[in-house]
Amino acid sequence: MRAVALVLALLPSACSPPAPRALDIRVSCAPEGHALRQRCAVTLTDRRTGRPVERAAVSLHADMPSMPLAHSVRPVTAAPGSPAGTYHGTLELEMTGRWVIAVRIAGPVHEQVTHAIDVEQR
Repeated sequence: MRAVALVLALLPSACSPPAPRALDIRVSCAPEGHALRQRCAVTLTDRRTGRPVERAAVSLHADMPSMPLAHSVRPVTAAPGSPAGTYHGTLELEMTGRWVIAVRIAGPVHEQVTHAIDVEQR
């Protein structure tokens, strides 16, 4: 009986929604020179303070959802830029189509978000 009571007591916490993200993460990508070369900017802001997040390790990983694991796009480390809290990296994609960019952030907070882009030759 005590086991049932314990399970029932823990159930609401197991079913609760995840905690809100500590960071506001904005991602944008645009062609640089040609469509397959995408320059991405990631802006990190602390949600509690509204201040830019500096000294983070930000990496960009690209994958085509229509062909998972079929392409070998090398991950890119995004370098700090201006204004503070902004990081830039350039991805060399292999073909046109829909790509999902996974942005991985380490320190001071660990997060990951995805951002979809449609790459078309012009």
